[in-house]
Amino acid sequence: MINIDPQHLEAARQGDRAALTAIIGAVQRPIYGLALRMLAHPADAEDATQEILIKVVTHLGSIENDQAAAGWVLKVASRHLVHMRKRSRVEAMRMTFKDFSEDLQQGLSPAAEEQPEDQITALAIEEIKIGCTLAMLTCLSRSLRMAYILGDVFELTDVEAAEALDISAAAYRQRLSRARKEVLAFLQVTCGMVSPKPACRCEKRLCAAEASHRVTLGAPAFGLRAPASDMAGLRRQIRSLEEGRRAAALMRSNPSFSTNIGALVLGVLEEPSRQ
Repeated sequence: MINIDPQHLEAARQGDRAALTAIIGAVQRPIYGLALRMLAHPADAEDATQEILIKVVTHLGSIENDQAAAGWVLKVASRHLVHMRKRSRVEAMRMTFKDFSEDLQQGLSPAAEEQPEDQITALAIEEIKIGCTLAMLTCLSRSLRMAYILGDVFELTDVEAAEALDISAAAYRQRLSRARKEVLAFLQVTCGMVSPKPACRCEKRLCAAEASHRVTLGAPAFGLRAPASDMAGLRRQIRSLEEGRRAAALMRSNPSFSTNIGALVLGVLEEPSRQ
């Protein structure tokens, strides 16, 4: 998930700007991906990523084992996102799974389950899937959400995830089990990607999502340039899996999100020296 060159660490401690830039470049994308899945809003995720990066680069000297630097960064990011006081815009809605299920039933169109012909529409439908899965995770408490993201989205082992959260492996497994049950129970009765019974499909949400400005044709909020998946094919693939694996497969079908705020972070760090 995170790879840091130990040589860059040592050079950065000695004041090498190029090495520090390389470290930021190596960690900003996975940190942003984690933040976006936790907070479900691109702007809020960027703000959190900047805060985490500043913590990381200003505390490089506290790393005791350079070979374990990636795990240290993940711990800094995970604990920041779980314990940060400010709620994201999606979290502030305080949705429960019941609330979200009811919201998704509003304004479903009778669209057929087929791949749209034009890329702009395909991108919008992909964004609906992304936005829905991210918002759904906010129905979990932060501790359960982080356990689920680390285990079923990023596929960390229980030992790795427990270390990131500073809890025992047994406690982590309990959190992950509970989160899995809540997510799967919701998806089985709500999501047409996971089960053929629910009426909700990403394609059927397009008109309602446009009307509520949750998506805008031609202006993807998550930075997509091309559809990440064939929606109909993905639906068939997910439904072919064992029931317990479908939710994780849906979450992992989202793209690897990226951001480029490294220069901004370096600017923030250098600001005091300019005054």
